[in-house]
Amino acid sequence: MNFDDVIDRKGTYCTQWDYIEDRFGEGTKDLTPFTISDMDFRSPKEVIEKMISRVEHGVFGYSRWNHSDYKGAIKNWFYKRSGTVIKEEWISYSPSVLYSITLLLEKILEKKDKVMTHTPKYDGFTKLLNPYDAFEIQLKEDQNGKYQTDFIKIEEGFKEGVKVFLLCSPQNPTGKVWSVEELTTLINLCIKYDVYLISDEIHMDVVRKKHTPVLKLDILKSIIVSSPSKTFNTPTLGGSYVIIPQKNLREKFIDHIKNIDGVSTAAIFGVLSTISAYNYCDYWVDELNKYIGESFELVKRELDGYMGLKVNIPEATYLMWIDFKGTGLKVDEFQERLIKKGKVAIMSGDIYGDPYKIRLNVGCSRAKLRKGIDGIKLALNK
Repeated sequence: MNFDDVIDRKGTYCTQWDYIEDRFGEGTKDLTPFTISDMDFRSPKEVIEKMISRVEHGVFGYSRWNHSDYKGAIKNWFYKRSGTVIKEEWISYSPSVLYSITLLLEKILEKKDKVMTHTPKYDGFTKLLNPYDAFEIQLKEDQNGKYQTDFIKIEEGFKEGVKVFLLCSPQNPTGKVWSVEELTTLINLCIKYDVYLISDEIHMDVVRKKHTPVLKLDILKSIIVSSPSKTFNTPTLGGSYVIIPQKNLREKFIDHIKNIDGVSTAAIFGVLSTISAYNYCDYWVDELNKYIGESFELVKRELDGYMGLKVNIPEATYLMWIDFKGTGLKVDEFQERLIKKGKVAIMSGDIYGDPYKIRLNVGCSRAKLRKGIDGIKLALNK
């Protein structure tokens, strides 16, 4: 795979390229975007060839996901990438990761029950937590850009009646990979206080440090929601999966998607892309991680210390969490400069819970990334 290929995505109804004005306002459609968390790379050839073959078949009737080709691919992926043992019976299809979390919370909680999560956090979490009493744990950043949680406050919250901990693993937007020791401490607290641990592991494959799925450590209270869509750049093909070892909760989940919401008929392209990617595309993930790692190094060399910027390389994801507090610029002023002087669209950290950060998507060609680096420099120059 040549990740340096520049692929024109304009005119494809692409959220990142065709709808910039939705996020950045009228007159911004010509900015170079580094925004929503998808990549500008083509998916692996094995996935593309499978899609072409299915399209050429020409019949697109109803399809099923509940078979060993699909569930076995997921089970085998977890084992070969992390040594995690998953039973096929634990796996269910779901339309999306956020749908899975929303439904799991609905099945576990009553309105205004307490849910705990970390901040800064993925903005999708903010929206789905609205019906509940959100108990937020502030991640603390050290001088090296590493983030730590506060287990004392977590336990205090559990004592106050928190019933679910919503974990992002690896963490978006900070890019933190949770250590086995951290996960073990959290899991033990969840078991002690009878708290469900829902772990969003959609970024689990794009890593520079070993990721441990929570189900490798616990199947009593832990649940995984995930999808190959971030790893293989296939979100528009549809579908995700949830891994629920707890039989009673799993049966409630599957019954709801089938008999209440009527969304258990899988998008066939999502099913086939999952099977192809997980069975045949390990090599592609390894090449992707190497390329992303080199892109991170480039951004750090160019921007760390530049006019007060602080740049650390995240442990996971293709998203850089860049600190601009040292520039002395106000939040709105920096965003205006990025748009008007730098001609780049970059997500403000404000929507994730830290206004003095920007989230730079480096899942793109080196040529495009250069425009982003130069745009940030232009924005800071007087």
